[in-house]
Amino acid sequence: MRCFFALVLLVPSIPVRAQQAFTEEAVARGLSYVVQQNSDLYGAGVALVDLDGDLDADCVLLGRADGVVGVYENDGTGHFIDHSATSGIDADPRNSAVACADYDNDGDLDIYISRLIGDDALYRNDGGFTFTDVSTQAGILPGGAGMGIAWGDYDNDGWLDLYVSNRTGFGGDPTLNRLYHNLGDGTFEEVAQTLNVHDDDAPTLLCTWLDYDEDGDADLYLGNDKGSGPNEDNALFQNQGDGTFVEVTQQTGTAANVDCMGIAIGDFDHDGGKDLYVTNIPLGNVLLMSNGDGTFSDRTAEAGVGSFEIGWGCAFFDYDHDMIDDLYVCNMIAPNRFYRYQGSFPCTDIAADCGIEDGTGTSFCMALADVDLDGDLDLLVQSADVNIRLFINQKGHLRSWARFHVVGEGANRHAVGATLKVTSGGVTQTREIHAGANYKSDNERIVHVGLAGETMIDEVRVLWPGGTTRTLRNYGASQTWTIYPPSMLGDGDFDGDIDLDDIRLAAQCFTGPGPGRITPGCEVFDMDGDGDIDFDDIVAMGGRRIVPAR
Repeated sequence: MRCFFALVLLVPSIPVRAQQAFTEEAVARGLSYVVQQNSDLYGAGVALVDLDGDLDADCVLLGRADGVVGVYENDGTGHFIDHSATSGIDADPRNSAVACADYDNDGDLDIYISRLIGDDALYRNDGGFTFTDVSTQAGILPGGAGMGIAWGDYDNDGWLDLYVSNRTGFGGDPTLNRLYHNLGDGTFEEVAQTLNVHDDDAPTLLCTWLDYDEDGDADLYLGNDKGSGPNEDNALFQNQGDGTFVEVTQQTGTAANVDCMGIAIGDFDHDGGKDLYVTNIPLGNVLLMSNGDGTFSDRTAEAGVGSFEIGWGCAFFDYDHDMIDDLYVCNMIAPNRFYRYQGSFPCTDIAADCGIEDGTGTSFCMALADVDLDGDLDLLVQSADVNIRLFINQKGHLRSWARFHVVGEGANRHAVGATLKVTSGGVTQTREIHAGANYKSDNERIVHVGLAGETMIDEVRVLWPGGTTRTLRNYGASQTWTIYPPSMLGDGDFDGDIDLDDIRLAAQCFTGPGPGRITPGCEVFDMDGDGDIDFDDIVAMGGRRIVPAR
């Protein structure tokens, strides 16, 4: 026995490899979908969005060789049920991009698919993961080399409008970019040239709505191919507040001078401004950081995020909940990048260490969501000629976090375009809700922030499109919270008034005074936003015209 222990002591120790931050689990979770339509179409889009209203992220996939659109239901555990064969969405190998929005105000997300060759299509969500093509009756025009898609309410009438970027000139198609104004009756009117946001004949690859100046309306940023030449820079159009636009590209410093193939939006340095990251050919990607006065500065070299590969989809997100966003970049014929920012530049590429570099193949598109509802963000990556990749985050949930389901006003039920500023532990994180910001792809609408070791959210400030604001304080960490606009507060049964039934419901949520005492499900009764349900809230409900219970 002594000899045995002596031999054990002489054996060199075997290093134990720590679990990587992400594990690839697509097939194990029900996503069997091989993407093959990549190089010809410059990638095919993916979406992680809630199609059935149960607050988990379902999945839409484009790019299979036979053109079948993958439609998958999340069962609430991060596993997926395949509804592709019965979805009603036409199989078409020319499918290019996907973005989802509730265009008809019936409470569920509808699907728009662009096509680089052929006509785009709008599919109405009929429930039960079935869809109907309503393109013609909705006024979607034929033609156009469709690339990126973005939904946003540019005129603040409550109805979501749609911008479609066309790679004008591709295959001889002269169609310019299109802006579809939602008329509120299930139809659209094309107004891009009327509003002078068609960007002439630029080969536009992608588009995004963002409120860069945080004045409550949607500005428009376009990413153009061939911008490393003299004439096809990116373009920023500032919304004047009345549904008209002025191009402000040069004075804001957002031209970028790149062959733009991806746009990420986030507050990288926590100064409250929205920063932009745009991908490029090997001349180098560009990081444009907000100066806080409506202008941007190129800080790529300082940050060390040039990449110098052919970049495509990209996104900021806080994978490890240290309250600092990191940056993921999809690359062509090269490993993907994942730049970790730890509060000072330069950043460090940790993609290989995290297990999400995706080899040396080609990745075009990506999407983010908390697929398994454990509090951290998971990553869906579409790469050429392999099964879709679903990287499940194994690290983020070990630290505190918060998720926010923001309820919109009017027909914009999912609060697309709203900005949140979440403060905890002296750090403020800025988020904006988009519908189609990633390259050809779409993320879930739930807003996610990491909170490191904080147990309390000091403050959440919300700016809805149109200018409505609300501030919440002293909400607990590691919860999913619903944030209602002021007009809905107190109406616990959501029947349009405050009556004795609502008072009874509020009484069931009553906590008495004290920060952090509120629980999920009772947020609608926190009239003063102080993190409890007490007599002040009941009195405030009474001050908002109570009608007799029916």
